[in-house]
Amino acid sequence: MNETARFSVALTGIANRKLFDETLRLRKDEADAEKTELALVLGDIDHFKSFNDTWGHQTGDQVIRFVASTLTKFALPDHLVARYGGEEFAIVMPRTSLKDAARIADQIRTAIEAKRLVRRSTNETIGAVTVSFGAATYATGETVGTLITRADECLYMSKRNGRNRVTLETQLPPIVAATHAA
Repeated sequence: MNETARFSVALTGIANRKLFDETLRLRKDEADAEKTELALVLGDIDHFKSFNDTWGHQTGDQVIRFVASTLTKFALPDHLVARYGGEEFAIVMPRTSLKDAARIADQIRTAIEAKRLVRRSTNETIGAVTVSFGAATYATGETVGTLITRADECLYMSKRNGRNRVTLETQLPPIVAATHAA
């Protein structure tokens, strides 16, 4: 069994949480050693539970596969796209600025929103799906946990501000950003 197969999620074909954790740690060490940028984007399918409850788990799985493939389509070759958990996804972006991470996340968000999904089993139109994103960049010396927390706070700010958007760490209220920088 090759390394990619061992660490990919069968449903999506993208990296699992274990490979995400290992890769983020390696990319952090690389950013420290080479003094390069490292961005992290976290995304969450909006209203997924109600969607899953309405259309069923098989259709929910279809949506998860669609989102995973769209993330993969827009990520750069050295980015790692991973299923972070449930309907949450992550992209580890080495040598990527916050501005470029935001551009890529917004391209993904727009592509997902534009697609009109059809239920495979019945050919019934189920409409559009949206995804909220949060993006942060690694600050030299911080832990990967701190970076994840900041990206997660950005994601939840996107949710609080209406969903289907990308929020950057530079958009966090100063008190929240300062708390995470400490």
